[in-house]
Amino acid sequence: MLRRKLTWAAPAVVGTLVISPLAIAADYQEAPMLADLVAAGELPPVEERLPDNPEVVVAHESVGKYGDEIRFGLSGYSDHEQITNWTGHNGLVQVDYDTNYSSTLPLLAGEVDVSEDASVYTFTLRKGHKWSDGTPFTTADVAFYFEDILTHPDMAPIRKEWLPGGELVEFKLIDEQTFQLEFAVSYGDFLFELAHPKLVPPVYYQKAYCSKAHPKYNDNLEADLQANNMSSWRDYLISLCGDSLNNTRWANVERPSLDPWIIKEPYTGGATQVVLERNPYFFQVDEEGKQLPYIDRLVGSVFSDPQGLLLHAIAGNYDFGFRKLESAANRPALAEAAPRIGAELYEVSSIGGASIWFQLNLTHKDPELNALFNEKDFRVALSTGFDREEVIEVTMLGQGVPWQGGPFEDSPMHHSQYSTQYLEFDPDGANALLDGLGLSERNSDGIRLMPSGQPVAFTVETTVAKDDHIDQLEVMRAHWLEHLGVDMRINATERALMFGKIENNDHDAAVWDGNTSWLPGRPASGLAPVSVSSRWGVEWYLWYASNGERGQEPPENVKQRLELWDQVPLATNFDDRREIIHQIVDNAADHFAHFGVSKLMPNYGIKKTAMRNVKPSNPSTSQYPPGIQRTWTFYWDTEDGQRPPSQQ
Repeated sequence: MLRRKLTWAAPAVVGTLVISPLAIAADYQEAPMLADLVAAGELPPVEERLPDNPEVVVAHESVGKYGDEIRFGLSGYSDHEQITNWTGHNGLVQVDYDTNYSSTLPLLAGEVDVSEDASVYTFTLRKGHKWSDGTPFTTADVAFYFEDILTHPDMAPIRKEWLPGGELVEFKLIDEQTFQLEFAVSYGDFLFELAHPKLVPPVYYQKAYCSKAHPKYNDNLEADLQANNMSSWRDYLISLCGDSLNNTRWANVERPSLDPWIIKEPYTGGATQVVLERNPYFFQVDEEGKQLPYIDRLVGSVFSDPQGLLLHAIAGNYDFGFRKLESAANRPALAEAAPRIGAELYEVSSIGGASIWFQLNLTHKDPELNALFNEKDFRVALSTGFDREEVIEVTMLGQGVPWQGGPFEDSPMHHSQYSTQYLEFDPDGANALLDGLGLSERNSDGIRLMPSGQPVAFTVETTVAKDDHIDQLEVMRAHWLEHLGVDMRINATERALMFGKIENNDHDAAVWDGNTSWLPGRPASGLAPVSVSSRWGVEWYLWYASNGERGQEPPENVKQRLELWDQVPLATNFDDRREIIHQIVDNAADHFAHFGVSKLMPNYGIKKTAMRNVKPSNPSTSQYPPGIQRTWTFYWDTEDGQRPPSQQ
């Protein structure tokens, strides 16, 4: 077996996160709030709560101080990613921030060994690692997921990541600390996939607690279902343990966790505040032996709209964050407030992509709109029928570069055609394309008519949390009305409503951020319908994810991309992987399914000046949340570790 860090060129990883446990002080230390509980006999001593070999973390700037809280904000009741931004994804491995996301490190796995052909992965858990309720975290918990949840027919379908080459991963239990995952093919992307939140479940379900909802382990399940008004064991499981990818993860305060902070006031409908408190059994320490996290608790205020979130921030009640704040429209207000509230602007950087990713629904239920949207000339006409320079000037403070999407020029994944074609504002050419599609007739309002006599009009879905998207769409709408005779309505709703409509394939079009890297572990949703974020082909994604049992069968060019996509994670070196990706991009560029507006430029959130161990910037993508900075090492740089009076 190989024992080496995973990079683009070598699909393997092993080792402790930063430094050897032998380097820490002989005596472990703990937060005063936990020391008080130990003194009262309500909690075991810290050395009994930590693993035999706790993970040692060297913080970004310095060893921290214990105490106080960090405040943040949530937008509505489906903003669960805001909480995960703080706690981290907490899977078996994590992406390494310090290598520009090009390698992975062990996290909940203390050690990972990878076979020469990248088909067999051996994971070793830390002896003595405990859940937040003090019970052991062992391979029995991992086995519960692979043997009783993943493969149970009531939990279908199985995610594609567990089926490389079309064959299900084989789980092998070796002992209480060790297990293997064996694939039928080489799987060079696997550890990057494993670092993504979608593959957290193997270390998410504590068997002792969650098995109460499983028919294999509970002989009184029917009675429990009736008592809890549940129709199925799956619903009961979610009520107890939640889903790691949605709000239910934070709904039950009794669920055992491995996170640095655990939920105390749940995130449920109607909640005005969410509180998480330090996990007394968290497995990491700093180089002086201080058990992490430094901060006692996280407090999130829930707002029904983004404006409330902004007001919360500029009033000084938001200590660090950028999600739902980082629009160009908010920057002047944040910059004006920063010195008054003891804060500074915090950079949100981009690794590629577009400010807005415009996706017509190519699997639309209406036959006439479906046929129109699937005409490449229609999509090209929309792309060349609005002036990107004006959009950038009016809505982005003039700071942008016309861009369709894809990684930037300094990326080894950059593809010029995909990113720069059909950017020029050419209303004459766009109108010629629309005339050529038989859309030359217009109504009294100047709107083009389809063969049925219906106007060429559609609605684009966005969320009220994205003011910058709405602003850009307003300018695009005006241009299309004036220059093309195409009418677009803008429907801005709460995120959950928007996503629900899209998942039901009830949308005409949708927009979102076009954050793009095409790096391992990141679904290339714009190249092929490989995730729910492929809003341009929802039914094609369902067909792909269900192996043809659901959804719509895609056209041949999309099938070709999907077939190539299945080969991507099997590549064992970066050059081979890039070659396959660029074959997909060549195809996608030729068919031009969707388009962008501008490069996704750096934007800004807010950070209190007295907060330490925060890196100078963070990517604007949910795959690399602040948690990869190890937010549990953040602390207040004051004599007593409390927030400065000016920031109370």
